[in-house]
Amino acid sequence: MKLTCAAPEATADLGAALGAACRGGEVIRVSGPLGAGKTVLAKGVARGLAIDAKGVTSPTFTLLSIHRGRLPFYHVDLYRVAGPDEIARLELFDEVEGPGVTFVEWPERAESRLPPGGLAVEIRDLGDGAREVTLSADPDHAHLLAAAADFSKAA
Repeated sequence: MKLTCAAPEATADLGAALGAACRGGEVIRVSGPLGAGKTVLAKGVARGLAIDAKGVTSPTFTLLSIHRGRLPFYHVDLYRVAGPDEIARLELFDEVEGPGVTFVEWPERAESRLPPGGLAVEIRDLGDGAREVTLSADPDHAHLLAAAADFSKAA
């Protein structure tokens, strides 16, 4: 599914729709170049989980930030990680537990260390604040695609 978000606010609103649809256990893998809007989407997901989005920043230097809301929100940024072996050495995903929502920026750096499936999101900058967002999901995450489709119809 492809969507166009005309402004950063729309990207955050899409994230809020995804977060509101989360039931627990979701893995959201978000790819895109620097500045594409991955953290903007994360702030929206946090808002949908009843978390103050002001506290959600890119965890590039801490790698993992844990936020508490309706469900735990594990925000992972793998930009500075060399690969799956480093993730294993750091035991990065050991703190991710229970039925929370795991949001991973730069998932391609850890594919073998992430649970299979999930919602894959690719964000592409179209210029002037607009983004093309491509989403695909395994059957266990189809409810997130439905939320994105509902968002698209309402936008």
